Amino acid sequence: MGLPEVADIARNFAVMVRVQGPDPKGLKMRNHAFHHYNSGKTTLSASGTLLPGSNLDASIRSGNTMHVLTVASVIEPFLSQKYRQNISKNEPQLIPGARIDILLEGKKVVEGNKVVNEEAWLPAELIKMVNIPESSSAVQSLIEASSASMEHGWEVGWSLASHNRGPQHIMDAIHSQVEQSSFQSQRQMLGAELSNPNLMGQSTTRIALLTVPSKLFENFPKLNTSVPNRGDLVLAMGSPFGILSPVHFFNNLSVGSICNGYPPSSSKRSLLMVDIRCLPGMEGSPVFGECSDLIGLLTRPLRQKNSGTEIQLVIPWDAIASACSDFLHEEPHVKWKGNHNDETLKTSPEEQLGGSSRDLQGYLHSGPLLPSPVDKAMPSICLVTIDDGSWASGVLLNKQGLILTNAHLLEPWRFGKAAANGEINEIKTKVATFPTKESTPSGHHQNLVPTKLRPLDISLSGEQGLTRRGMANTSHRSICVRLDFMDPWTWSNASVVYVSKGPLDIALLKLETAPDQLCPIVMDYTSPSPGSKAYIIGHGLFGPRCNFLPSACLGVISKVIEAKRPQLHQSNQPCGEVLFPAMFETTAAVHPGSSGGAVVNSDGHMIGLVTSNARHGGGTVIPHLNFSIPCAALEPIFKFSKDMQDNSLLEDLDKPNENLSSVWALMPPLSPKPGPFLPNLPQFPIEDKKEPKGSRFSKFIAETNKILKNTAELGMDKNFSNKLIRSNL
Repeated sequence: MGLPEVADIARNFAVMVRVQGPDPKGLKMRNHAFHHYNSGKTTLSASGTLLPGSNLDASIRSGNTMHVLTVASVIEPFLSQKYRQNISKNEPQLIPGARIDILLEGKKVVEGNKVVNEEAWLPAELIKMVNIPESSSAVQSLIEASSASMEHGWEVGWSLASHNRGPQHIMDAIHSQVEQSSFQSQRQMLGAELSNPNLMGQSTTRIALLTVPSKLFENFPKLNTSVPNRGDLVLAMGSPFGILSPVHFFNNLSVGSICNGYPPSSSKRSLLMVDIRCLPGMEGSPVFGECSDLIGLLTRPLRQKNSGTEIQLVIPWDAIASACSDFLHEEPHVKWKGNHNDETLKTSPEEQLGGSSRDLQGYLHSGPLLPSPVDKAMPSICLVTIDDGSWASGVLLNKQGLILTNAHLLEPWRFGKAAANGEINEIKTKVATFPTKESTPSGHHQNLVPTKLRPLDISLSGEQGLTRRGMANTSHRSICVRLDFMDPWTWSNASVVYVSKGPLDIALLKLETAPDQLCPIVMDYTSPSPGSKAYIIGHGLFGPRCNFLPSACLGVISKVIEAKRPQLHQSNQPCGEVLFPAMFETTAAVHPGSSGGAVVNSDGHMIGLVTSNARHGGGTVIPHLNFSIPCAALEPIFKFSKDMQDNSLLEDLDKPNENLSSVWALMPPLSPKPGPFLPNLPQFPIEDKKEPKGSRFSKFIAETNKILKNTAELGMDKNFSNKLIRSNL
């Protein structure tokens, strides 16, 4: 099924939720990215998911009704104080004058020369506020796992939202004595929510159940659900900034992929992380898989405190159904997705199907589904940690435990230096330039520079050069590698085999103890076509404390940058192959910690090594503009991995390569600097035994000075510009 067909089905279930009510103090729009405020009334909006009435218990269902699931955060500002004081016992009630409306997708009708949408606002009634304990605990666990590191801690909500948002004259009026008491009370509640992981988890995952009287329930499409896997395509239908202009923003489409799930060691996910373009107002959107099955409900994102990076969260349908079991009468049919994840690969088909003999017969008839590209490559990705707290990703190359990763994890000082503005956290993780300072031209453009994907920097050093096993600058550091495909996960110490001193940011590690079950990656040296699928697999953002499996982000190869082969290797190539791929750019999301991860094609083969993403000169990281080293440029590494004996293969990578250096400096190759015009100078006179040596030398100097003087007078000493060409990036 194609995306247009999935979108058509999604429109039947996607709605916009509008909540409005009296707000004389202008406080109800706080912590919301957008709102309408007019004559003492505030209007907020979010997205929602239609749930057919037949799926609800008779105590809630009444007549021709439709039910809507949405996020609680859009409704909570308008709840009565009585309900807030005792949420567990009281039924939810809105403050006097508040109301909720639902905008349904309508049919397009041609009236004269105009196309009119038959969309209508329908009044809705608030039935229940429901906590999702499984998803709430997952969010709480993630936040608590990062609490020891303030710079890598997480908050909840959109980066565009502001806690002080509101009309200026209203905010000024808050400082009056009467209003100050109420304002401080709400501020204290908000502060407690923002600092308590338990409350943050509940606030993020709490949903609201609404009911809408409607005759549109007849002939409503059947709603199926499915459990997705990492790398699967997903589609969200929501209304970003909906109330600002429903004509433009109602039911917009976003497409992305499943990055990861929590908990990682269970086949039943309580929280999903997705790589998808989402904007404020899309919380509450239904999220569908590529077979038009409902996956879950989009909620507000997790936001990294220091960088502002947002991770979009989806509450899976299983978690919603479990929390709503008291009023769900008939759950939508859950489709089995196949043995695509690491956990199901370890179970029998009947266990994977929950013991269903009917589904098992279908499984045996059709045979097991082939693993996805992500599943093929995932066992080869590992987590690499340094004793100072840094972590990155690595790729297993052989059965002996040889691991490919980035050199900047081990020697960050060689790839630029951290910001000198006193910010020692996230800003320090952004190494500004690549390659080394010595090989980077002085005219480097500062508006867009590669950012090394390391979540924590270490002290700077002036040391340069090749690092071999036993060198003092790395031998004192403890390197540990976590093998994620093992059950349970296995940690092993590793030693440094090789760190390149050439233009490529690569290093080799070796496990001190290599298990028998190692799964080396399969390489593909061919250059992919722009537009072909690319999966980024690595440990981005979430470090060892979060106990996550590698994340998988889906994108495409946006550009292949080529460089000229060194003269030494051109003779070994077929006629005409002077250029080779030196860099890939992809549209998949790349975050700190993804360094050393794999770029994987649709066959599950590695085509590149994740190295860096971009950041603007102002400091903003651009996750979807990133750079990887193609496997074609790493061919000597893979040849070395076969028996790890031929060190000459590694020595070739250490040799200077001006073309490759210019590519990774984000600059075009520079033409050789022209020198000044020099005339033909006289040769030193041949030795004549009759003439003293001093006389011959004096005569040579006099003739040379005469020629140079004449050249200057004729204007032949032209000035040549030393201005370097700046990159357009």
